[in-house]
Amino acid sequence: MSAHHSNAIAECGERAPHYFSASEEHMDTNLVSTAIAIGITGAERFAVGIVAAGGLIMVAGVRPLLLAAQSPGSAPNTALAVEKISVGAWNRYNRASLIASVILAVIEVVRLVTGTGAIAVVYLIGALTMAAILTVKLRVDAALATRAASGADSARGISGDGTHANVDLDRTHALVERLSVPLLVIAVLLALFPVLR
Repeated sequence: MSAHHSNAIAECGERAPHYFSASEEHMDTNLVSTAIAIGITGAERFAVGIVAAGGLIMVAGVRPLLLAAQSPGSAPNTALAVEKISVGAWNRYNRASLIASVILAVIEVVRLVTGTGAIAVVYLIGALTMAAILTVKLRVDAALATRAASGADSARGISGDGTHANVDLDRTHALVERLSVPLLVIAVLLALFPVLR
């Protein structure tokens, strides 16, 4: 074997470790980037899920049961206790959803800044809108909680003679329901958006 061939083989041997080292570093960087992307997407899905799934459970499962116990003719103590439970349950959901909406907004801002989210603007607008609605709902919750704490009559709905048991209470709860509709629509659309687009 000539001296030239020996030098070439030795040079290749010296370069090989550096080549594999660079490849391993590149692979590690890709794994970290992929893990971060999966984590961010998971947090995004979780935040949207809290608002959407939680809202559907509250509207379809919890609200009808509590409303039935506050119908006209219910015992005043029962109606008041149920009102306090209702306000407390909605308050917890609204607070959790507000936190989830803020987290979602932060995630989308990060996506926009880093250029990693093609639909980040849609989610950011949705998150900020939900946060605004939830802020109003929490203010209404505070008013309802104050009313319930005062021990005021908490019967709801229309009695047999066609009159409202509590006009102000029904009106306040109607406002909460009107706010809940767009909130749920936005949350469900954001949850389905990746599938629908």
